[in-house]
Amino acid sequence: MNPGPSPASGKAETSTRRRLLRMSGVVGLFLLSGCTEDVGEELPKNTKWPSAALKPELPVTERTDVLEERIEALADAEITDEDEFGATFDDYALEVEAVEREQNVLSIEYVNAKQYSEGNLHDIAPIAGAFAALLDSGYDVLGLGITVLDGAPASFGSASIEAEWAEAYNDGGLSAKEYGELVATTVESTRRPPEVGVSPRE
Repeated sequence: MNPGPSPASGKAETSTRRRLLRMSGVVGLFLLSGCTEDVGEELPKNTKWPSAALKPELPVTERTDVLEERIEALADAEITDEDEFGATFDDYALEVEAVEREQNVLSIEYVNAKQYSEGNLHDIAPIAGAFAALLDSGYDVLGLGITVLDGAPASFGSASIEAEWAEAYNDGGLSAKEYGELVATTVESTRRPPEVGVSPRE
């Protein structure tokens, strides 16, 4: 009858196995580090951040800056009637199709030839400035409806300006940025005519 392995020999075997596992782990890490180092040497060094090409050039022009600049550029102009209002935008290359007054609402239609490169705010901002100048001369309306046309021409956008916003800007109650932001909230890319919040009876 063979006696089974003694407790002492079992512990010795377990200890030996652990040593072998530790040694193999150390050897594996050593070999792996060598391979990683070789791969790193084969690749070119990174000389710039991967996202560098995606960063915009500074300083970035914010929407409020565009609104402020273009509103202020025309807010001090001498504009007293519809004809002068429509002729004010030659320097901005706006092709004004019509300026009309119906009851107490003024409307303007213009062609935005740069709709894809600049968008609508670049054009609506000077219109807002000119509208403030028109009201400052004593012209009395309750609002301005803006219809944006494409090259067809067909309506693809609209905006509206309440007279009280322009008057608040003229009186110093609103900054150019605040006035512009109010106007910007009304901009829509639709094919419906603009709507000004004025009752037909007013």
